[in-house]
Amino acid sequence: MPTHTHTCITLTCDVCTEPYAPEDYTVHFDSITDAISHSRTSGWTATAEGRVVCSLQDNAHRAAITDLLPPEPVFQAAGQLSLEEDTGHDH
Repeated sequence: MPTHTHTCITLTCDVCTEPYAPEDYTVHFDSITDAISHSRTSGWTATAEGRVVCSLQDNAHRAAITDLLPPEPVFQAAGQLSLEEDTGHDH
């Protein structure tokens, strides 16, 4: 009987190392693309850089998601002084 080596992909959360197991078993994928695509349908977050965060809603997981977001834009209308700008006046 011949033996064959098969390579598969599994996912684990970068925060808590919980395996991706939506049906109470670890899912094996043929490619990273398939793994990420499928995990997103279960509420997991996957980034272009390869970070994966499960859907658990605790402080550590929320912080990990927040760290992935770009900085919040600062809106300043034309002619408006920024809050950090020194106007030369005493407050």
